Amino acid sequence: MKSLRICKADSGQTLIKYLRRILPGAASGLLFKQLRNKNITLNGHKSDGSDVLKESDEVKIFFSDETFEKLSSADAVKSTGDTKVIRLYKQALEKFGHPHILYEDEHVLIFYKPEGLLSQQADAKDLSANEWIIGYLLDKGAVTEESLSRFTPSVCNRLDRNTEGLMLFGKTLFGTNLLNRIVKDKSLKKYYVTLVRGRFTDSGRKVSYMVKDRTNNQVSVYDSEVPGSVRTEAEFKPLSYYKDSDLTKVEVLLLTGKTHQIRAELDHLGFPVVGDRKYGPGQRNTDIKSAHHVLIAYKLIFPELPEHEVLSGKVFSVDTDEILNKYINFRG
Repeated sequence: MKSLRICKADSGQTLIKYLRRILPGAASGLLFKQLRNKNITLNGHKSDGSDVLKESDEVKIFFSDETFEKLSSADAVKSTGDTKVIRLYKQALEKFGHPHILYEDEHVLIFYKPEGLLSQQADAKDLSANEWIIGYLLDKGAVTEESLSRFTPSVCNRLDRNTEGLMLFGKTLFGTNLLNRIVKDKSLKKYYVTLVRGRFTDSGRKVSYMVKDRTNNQVSVYDSEVPGSVRTEAEFKPLSYYKDSDLTKVEVLLLTGKTHQIRAELDHLGFPVVGDRKYGPGQRNTDIKSAHHVLIAYKLIFPELPEHEVLSGKVFSVDTDEILNKYINFRG
């Protein structure tokens, strides 16, 4: 018999999902049968597997040691392609260097994604921030190939390939669920900074309606609702105007997270983002040499988190002056 105490990292999932992770060699039918027969119990009681686990819960599994070892061994797990992860990690190291980690604990990690790196793979051969950070965790011994076969850590927010800045990564199920929740309920405040053409002075909250053209991966912006549109919202605040280059540094608090929202909205307002060839007409950007749009996710403010107090109300930010000054001071 095995008695397993649920730790914080394993809380928040259903019992059946937990059992599938710790007994990867056991078919779901077998697990449900053992639950019905009370050969697996939760806090001394029968469970159908749907109970959500809490920290300090006790799961008892009345299997022989030999059966438990057989069903929980790494040999019972199909290959997860970790060799591929390591290979992609090494490629990412060569191109982007070691990850810039701003914060890390047992459950979550906050890092800086460079421009040019996907958040997640679109194709199996792609380099992405996901594999970059998993490779980092493998390299430092924070995860193993066996643990990855049971739970795969993941990024919990997304940035466009050429948008750089702060990203969230869940190292455990608890951390992933926590980060996904505050991203989804918008209690996490996400701030961006960008450079736009012209003197932008109209600060405040803006509501727009966007229609996405999936064929061209581009959105159209409208001031009022139209068929097929989705409502978007953001707060804009001009920080500095640079007369010589006719550029304004603008801070954006993203209140909804839609494709290309900031870039399309600013162009719709008549202030295209520097370097943006998708939304900003090309002739307005040719005198500043940038291979991509200039947009940085530079600050995160966490809500109160009684379940993970170390992050409650915390602010994480990066200095963007060095990145932006090369455009502000550019002389063609």
